[in-house]
Amino acid sequence: MIASYFYEFEQTISDFLMIEKQFVEKIRKDDEFGIIRGALYFEYGIVDFIEVVRFVSGKFIKIKYKYHFMDNDNNLIFRYDNAKHHKDINTFPHHKHTKNSILPSIEPDIFTILKEIQLYFKSKIK
Repeated sequence: MIASYFYEFEQTISDFLMIEKQFVEKIRKDDEFGIIRGALYFEYGIVDFIEVVRFVSGKFIKIKYKYHFMDNDNNLIFRYDNAKHHKDINTFPHHKHTKNSILPSIEPDIFTILKEIQLYFKSKIK
């Protein structure tokens, strides 16, 4: 089961040609539990990520996640995570950090993150 999650994750990132280099580590604890983490490098930035995933009742559940996107000068562009430290956010524990604020968010997936990065780059090129 977890192997199929890893495969789908890697297929998703392979569809984004803007990724210049990647480091992806897959840790299979058992058939239903695993960790995927690493970094994706772009011309103008990097996203560090981790997902701790368990297969429960026919679906994959992210127990923990973080997608931390920075520019080439290590300035935060955004970070999504589910750390339990912003209890005032109405989507707790899910939230998004930006340079100046913390926002409510739904749990994203790697496709959503890469689409947001793609839009960020398009806005910078204009």
